[in-house]
Amino acid sequence: MSKADRIRQRNVREKIAAQQAAARRAEARRRTFLAFGSVLAVVAVVVVLVVVKGLSKPAKAAAIVAKTSAQIEQEITTVPVATLSAVGKGSTTPLLQTEGKQTLLTSDGKPEMLYMGAEYCPYCAAERWAMVVALSKFGTFSGLHFIHSSSADVYPNTPTLTFYGSTYTSKYLDFVPVELYGTDEDIPLQSPTSAQSALMSEFDAPPYSDEKGAYPFVDFGNRYLIIGAQYVPGDLAHLSWGQVAADIRNPSSTVAEDIDGAANSIIGAICKITNDKPAVCSSSAAKAGEGLL
Repeated sequence: MSKADRIRQRNVREKIAAQQAAARRAEARRRTFLAFGSVLAVVAVVVVLVVVKGLSKPAKAAAIVAKTSAQIEQEITTVPVATLSAVGKGSTTPLLQTEGKQTLLTSDGKPEMLYMGAEYCPYCAAERWAMVVALSKFGTFSGLHFIHSSSADVYPNTPTLTFYGSTYTSKYLDFVPVELYGTDEDIPLQSPTSAQSALMSEFDAPPYSDEKGAYPFVDFGNRYLIIGAQYVPGDLAHLSWGQVAADIRNPSSTVAEDIDGAANSIIGAICKITNDKPAVCSSSAAKAGEGLL
């Protein structure tokens, strides 16, 4: 916010005569008061203009500020299949395939997709966007909350959302999210079951991962794995949630190349464990994603 210009002091006329001294001082005081009042008026106008400018600049930012969490959630859960198909493989890395013939991981009679991560984790922050975009083609989320990753980790303050406190319903698969820690890694949120810990110990380790227990860990029915983000979280730096949501729907943006590309690989993996159900599995987006498996 710019500082007000310095008030130029008026030149005081030399005293003409002793008998006029009192009148001159009175006149000087009157003019000073008028000048001071004028300066205050100018400052007030400047402040108003700066505030108005700040609220309306840029127009896009004002629109983003005005968006509610519900509106942003609506945007990322309804990305058109045509947009996903336009992105294709995007700029993401392939998923890992488990070795050997693993027993299909199921829950409630449906294939299970298990996510284990932490709110402070920037790689989880990046991957959650793609997971929500992809999973929304198979079911419905509610109760998503928008947060930032830790400010003390790499890629600090990455805009994201959390699965903690959310629900997901689908007739095709069971999505089981476990946010182990909050935005502060010393604050535990959810405790994994012994079965979930066993899966992480088995798959989130060599030969699948160079670092044992890396986040995020995503298991698609014991068939495919995501260990770490599929793209660089730094591509989301300094963006608001609203900007990310808008860019996801623009297939020519870097954000779409990252998030939609990663979403397509997730869609492809889910289609594999659900026997190509539902109809999105026949899209070119899903086919491109399957090419990343």
